[in-house]
Amino acid sequence: MPRSPQPRPTPPDQPVPDLRVEARANGAEAGAGTALDRVDECIIAQLRRDGRISNRDLARVAGVNEATIRARIRRLEASEAVRVVAMVDLAAAGFTFVAPVGIQVRGRPVADVGAELAKISQVLTVAVVIGPQDLEIQVVARDLAELAVTLTDIIAKTEGVGRITPGLALQILKYESTWVPF
Repeated sequence: MPRSPQPRPTPPDQPVPDLRVEARANGAEAGAGTALDRVDECIIAQLRRDGRISNRDLARVAGVNEATIRARIRRLEASEAVRVVAMVDLAAAGFTFVAPVGIQVRGRPVADVGAELAKISQVLTVAVVIGPQDLEIQVVARDLAELAVTLTDIIAKTEGVGRITPGLALQILKYESTWVPF
């Protein structure tokens, strides 16, 4: 029985590719009930490593022909199981500060406050949560002054924001965005 081709590892000294695949897959299913098989999983794994990999190289690694790869990628994209997107490197874009911020909401629906905060360009993520906070957001800034203005002059003055609890990421040990929440 022939062995399955093994994905080629990305050497640790290479820069992280700026194109990634975000998979909506959860277990063995994705998108509108699209079942993922070994070839689909291989395609997704390779695209996560290198979003610019050619169909020829994908076909070689997956052990199928290029036409199959093209058809599989079209099907995965059409079913919304995967999408290939450009990812911004925060440090390369000049954002040296990343702050997770907990927000307690008062006097206004949480979703409304979250929607308003999501419009702020320095806010990367907004999540409705349970626990002591109602929302958790991630804020980026180029310098400490920009972070202070964003937190005190913009976020804290947003209608419905009762209390903010900011933190500051001193060292990011892992930041992986390969899954789309919904």
